[in-house]
Amino acid sequence: MKVPLTSLADAVAVIPDGASIALGRPAATALVQELIAQGRRHLRLIGVPTGGHAVEALVAAGCARSLESSGVDLGEEGFAPAFTTAVESGRLEMLDHTCPAMLMAIQAGASGVAFTPVPGLLGSDLLAVRPDFQVVDDPFQPGRRVVLVPAIRPDFALLHGRRADLEGNVVIGTEYDDRLVAQAARHVIVSVDEVMDGAGERLGLAEQVILSDYIDALVPLHD
Repeated sequence: MKVPLTSLADAVAVIPDGASIALGRPAATALVQELIAQGRRHLRLIGVPTGGHAVEALVAAGCARSLESSGVDLGEEGFAPAFTTAVESGRLEMLDHTCPAMLMAIQAGASGVAFTPVPGLLGSDLLAVRPDFQVVDDPFQPGRRVVLVPAIRPDFALLHGRRADLEGNVVIGTEYDDRLVAQAARHVIVSVDEVMDGAGERLGLAEQVILSDYIDALVPLHD
């Protein structure tokens, strides 16, 4: 399936106030900046499994209502001050997670199921702040209990790829979870450094492809 090429402005224009948005890594900085420029508000951000510069920028600009993630950091730059201030002041609702639970919830969303069992959460403080996490009897191991976590299926995913071919298949790195996010989200917008014939025919070390079937719009950042 050939993915339409579009501008930053047009790609972001389809995202309404209040939408849930999963943010990939590395950050789709140009898309995030355009989202801020268009003045979106009340966004429900999802950092998979953690948030970074994209989350910090959107929170600092007043675009976010909530964040679901297992944490936010700016890498070597340290903590995220705008995020910290927003949570402490109550301006940002925080839906705490753990990295394993977050990834399993995204996997459930990608698989089309409503929830997933997650080991390791029993007895944790997370159950006190996430009433939507349910503890039930394990149907296959009588006498044991298991935590069920709701699937995550974002309205939109904003991702950045290294390059794309003429059909819209996008090459990304393997160090993050963007391909899984693309499979879980209802709509996927990807910015890429370049569009070129045969972009995915020869993959380098630690590269993988998001198939065009999962992508709704492609934004080339360079001619």
